Amino acid sequence: MPNLWLVFTTGLLAGGVTCMAVQGGLLATAVAANPNPQATNPNKILGTISFLISKLVAYTILGLILGWLGSKLQFSPQFFGWLQAIVAVYMLGVGLSMLGVHPIFRYFVIQPPRFLTRMVRNQAKAGTVFAPAVLGAMTVFIPCGTTQAMMALAVASGNPVWGAAILGTFVLGTSPLFMGLGMAMSKLGDMFRERFLRYAAWVVVGMAVWGGNSAAVVLGSPVTIQGVLARAECAISYCEGQVAGMVSDRVTVEINKSGYSVSNSVRAGDEVKMTLVNTDGRGCQQAVTIPSLGISKIVRPGQSQEISFKAPQKPGELLIACAMGMYTGSIKII
Repeated sequence: MPNLWLVFTTGLLAGGVTCMAVQGGLLATAVAANPNPQATNPNKILGTISFLISKLVAYTILGLILGWLGSKLQFSPQFFGWLQAIVAVYMLGVGLSMLGVHPIFRYFVIQPPRFLTRMVRNQAKAGTVFAPAVLGAMTVFIPCGTTQAMMALAVASGNPVWGAAILGTFVLGTSPLFMGLGMAMSKLGDMFRERFLRYAAWVVVGMAVWGGNSAAVVLGSPVTIQGVLARAECAISYCEGQVAGMVSDRVTVEINKSGYSVSNSVRAGDEVKMTLVNTDGRGCQQAVTIPSLGISKIVRPGQSQEISFKAPQKPGELLIACAMGMYTGSIKII
């Protein structure tokens, strides 16, 4: 099952930042549009809470639907790899657009339909507690890059309940930063907004690079950050001829909170029996893939599975990765 704490942390540290550029102005407009001159701070806070609650409900329902779709449709690791790659390219374009690198990148910014924009503005000018609530629900039509990644994770869960939990937890994580910065923007003006959006743009670019690398891992690309670091390590230390443990046609892979630990090496071309043992992997680690062999298995905590495959004829490293490319390991082929 997905690690909901990791999902919450993603929302807290990145989701609020990346979504603020698209949705933060709507909340600030709705809260500031109250025509009552006697409106107090508690009234404004109530409007903010109304926005966040309706947003939470809307995204939880969306997660339920996406999880249900995932249970009806079977997606390969390659599908999610390409989906991650597309999302990474999109996020990179959005980040570069926010930085003003080139006018061409403005085409990456998805604009809501005009009728939806007019509806949002009309509700904001109403100045009631229902206006922020309507705005919160409407944010499902304007997802930011990080939200799209969480939507893909909800589909990958293949379970309506877990899909709802993923998006609901993510939105809960975005709420503190979203509320605080939304209110700050309405009070501190354009200079604060400009500086914040520039910071947010660099965060988006960084997440795009991270997402692109994860996609490369899942798709079995030889060019990844992990691969570059491994080659750099071997350039300054002795790697050739090193063997992990004994050589056998049976190998055990322990799935833990840090990733994957391999018991021994295998010989090129041998028929191999591999046992996957999940001792403490509660997040993405559970979805084990061997991209080059097209193998994909889900191993729940406390469970184990055995699979058989023929080792590659060429000596080297056989990559093991989780379905999102976040955790990796390797089997030494000699």
